[in-house]
Amino acid sequence: MDAMEIKKHCDTCIDTLSDQLWDIAKYIHANPEVAFTEEKACLCLTTFLNQHGFNVQSPVGGLKTAFKAFYSKGSGPVIGVISEYDALPGLGHACGHNLIAASGVGTVVAVKNALDQSELEGTIVLIGTPAEESGGGKILLLNQGIFDGIDAVFLMHPTSATTRIGGECVSFTGLHIYFKGKSAHAESHPENGINAQDAATLFYTAIGLMRQQLKDNIHICCVMHHTASDIGQIPDLTHLEIEISTRVASDIDDVKVRITNIAHGIALATGCNVQIDDIMGYLGRIPNKVLADICKQELLVLNEPVMDGIPSDNGGEDLGNISRVIPSLNLFTTILPEKKISGHTDQFRELAISENGRHALNISCKAMSRSIVELMLFPHYISDAKEELNKRLLDA
Repeated sequence: MDAMEIKKHCDTCIDTLSDQLWDIAKYIHANPEVAFTEEKACLCLTTFLNQHGFNVQSPVGGLKTAFKAFYSKGSGPVIGVISEYDALPGLGHACGHNLIAASGVGTVVAVKNALDQSELEGTIVLIGTPAEESGGGKILLLNQGIFDGIDAVFLMHPTSATTRIGGECVSFTGLHIYFKGKSAHAESHPENGINAQDAATLFYTAIGLMRQQLKDNIHICCVMHHTASDIGQIPDLTHLEIEISTRVASDIDDVKVRITNIAHGIALATGCNVQIDDIMGYLGRIPNKVLADICKQELLVLNEPVMDGIPSDNGGEDLGNISRVIPSLNLFTTILPEKKISGHTDQFRELAISENGRHALNISCKAMSRSIVELMLFPHYISDAKEELNKRLLDA
């Protein structure tokens, strides 16, 4: 088989599997499981992979709902695909992770069949990653070596408006700030109290004033979660959460130091104690034009309209950490071509189970499997992609 024939074989495989892949997407959509509890989704996906002849390892990396499945033939590149399957608390699959899950298994099965039916050589790997929405599942698996040896990574994510290849996104991290004071009766003995709510108010105000001196690309969100008090009592505990986001990852540490200093200064001024806890952050995505050009060409062959360039977005995801180690492609396939809407909404959740969602699933599997075939046939693209990554990291 030549390259065109192998890619058409992938298309045929996806068409044959279409009903099964849609059943997987519908099942995961109907059974939403939040971070680190995705047992039904994990079992559904690993069962399908076992049925199609993959070597499946589950659990992996110390995460009970993570898995790794692979199939090898000869030498050649090792290409990874990622499935996500965690839901949003209270919203279910309003980010469309049911489609990401099904696209991963569909893509790797199509590539396996191409390996079996042609002279193609290489290894195809699917990493099942829990807890993208919160918990950084990919980061935990990366740190445990689960991505070691993989030459390039592909991930599909549903979107709205025109299909695109994801460019840069933001890096973000966060802090939990707890001010601990002393309760007292607010009328009879206020002098005995230490007001944690006053500390929180001063902190919130100081953060607002600090924003004027920040670079334009740095954004800070601050919310107050909790004040422990009844009316008539001096509040003795407040809890605030801070999120810092920026397109320049190296700016984050400086801002965290400034915020920490503000918290300690306010604690000293008010007499409170302060506890500061880190929240795991995600690093921004590093795009890869080599991989993007390959995937865009396959999308056009499949008659899928695709945006020019590699546009940036304002989201954040744990694929960003992977993309700084392994050349990565994030395919954003539309489930609502006619207009742009927000994810993490009821409307997006319903679109993830619509006929548009099914079309996006099929197109994603075909585009990614075709792109992977191209890399296996012409591995110099992988060397080019790695060289590009190293250059981009110099400015990240």
